[in-house]
Amino acid sequence: MGSIGISIGLLPLLSNWRVLAQNQSQNIELKVYSENEQKQSCPDKVIVIEKPHPYQEGSFSTDGSVNLSAYASNISVQASNSFSVTWVGTLKPRYAKCFASAGMTKVDGEAYSEHLNYLRMHFVKGKVYFILDLAGGSDPNNYPLVVLNNSFKNGNPAWTWGGSD
Repeated sequence: MGSIGISIGLLPLLSNWRVLAQNQSQNIELKVYSENEQKQSCPDKVIVIEKPHPYQEGSFSTDGSVNLSAYASNISVQASNSFSVTWVGTLKPRYAKCFASAGMTKVDGEAYSEHLNYLRMHFVKGKVYFILDLAGGSDPNNYPLVVLNNSFKNGNPAWTWGGSD
């Protein structure tokens, strides 16, 4: 899909975020799709919290975090650039055999049907990879969405992303 299609797909989401910018957090559910015979070695879902910043003329931004330490230890940034960050951690023994991927399926309990699945996870070979990937997404002015900050909060991945409006 071209950038116009992705931009059009993101416009309702961006509009919703502006409406939600009254400091209301969103719960984003990532459904875990497992290849394991024994599903209990993988979580069913992972919840991400995102909170838009209050409206600021000319731009918008959103803070996010995920409790990755519930599933892994030794979490660090594996790679980052202006459009993407990948955090990696060693899976805890309970999840060590998990072989799965995860993607966005719900926002505040409602089905997520936008085109840009910008939060994803991989559970592979005893590691978990949490990926914030804004590539292919654009703001209302057709500029790319960008990662403004990546960090850790209480040992867990935290980030800020945004664009112009």
